[in-house]
Amino acid sequence: MTLSTEVRSIAHQRIRDIKEEMPGAEILEEWMEDRVVLSITKENRTVECDFVESTSSCHQSRRMNEYYDVLGKGFMLRIIVPQGDVSGEIVRMKRVKDTSRFAILGYENNAITPART
Repeated sequence: MTLSTEVRSIAHQRIRDIKEEMPGAEILEEWMEDRVVLSITKENRTVECDFVESTSSCHQSRRMNEYYDVLGKGFMLRIIVPQGDVSGEIVRMKRVKDTSRFAILGYENNAITPART
């Protein structure tokens, strides 16, 4: 399987947004078959990790361990999933008490929108 055009587009859009939101930040991009992981570093310190998930990667159990690992390291976590998977993602993340440490966003028609948690 190859990464869909929509996931690629959303990842590129998120990279542009990060550059605008955090001038001077460095972005490490990990492009995989079914998802993109963006690690954001500012002043030589990782501050955020964004996961742009596809429909297929949303059903991989490995994700939750990766998310908890990011949160455990004290980084901000952003989970960007297809709009149809947003409600399921909100339910899965209910275990995390400090909702200020992560954000869930949905995408549809090449646009990213914040989810309501």
